[in-house]
Amino acid sequence: MAENREDLALGDRITVHTVSGRGNTVISRMRDGLVALFDQNSPYFDLLAPGQSVECHVINIKENYVILNPIREPEAIEAIRATEVNVDDIVEDLEKLIENVSGNAKVVSRALLRVIRLEQVIIKILTGDA
Repeated sequence: MAENREDLALGDRITVHTVSGRGNTVISRMRDGLVALFDQNSPYFDLLAPGQSVECHVINIKENYVILNPIREPEAIEAIRATEVNVDDIVEDLEKLIENVSGNAKVVSRALLRVIRLEQVIIKILTGDA
């Protein structure tokens, strides 16, 4: 993501990530949440889609938004896979802990075990291994 509003000046060159806006629009957001709109007169405007990185010039700064002029073709952002973590040892330790504790410690341990198992199911679904 790009800078905060206070760090911006007209003519600055920044790189932003595109996201879906209202309707079928493509926007970006600054680190402080400020909306960044794209100049519709740019030759690259029609190439913009969510999930891209695009280099722009700041051409207008308003209280609630900034307008950016894309100066290069947008590029797809590569999806980065999180490193797979082997949780078998953690699960085994939690199962042993559950047998040896009672009260809140047992409740928290069981909840953590369920979260880990649910996370593993979600990862399998998202990676297509399910």
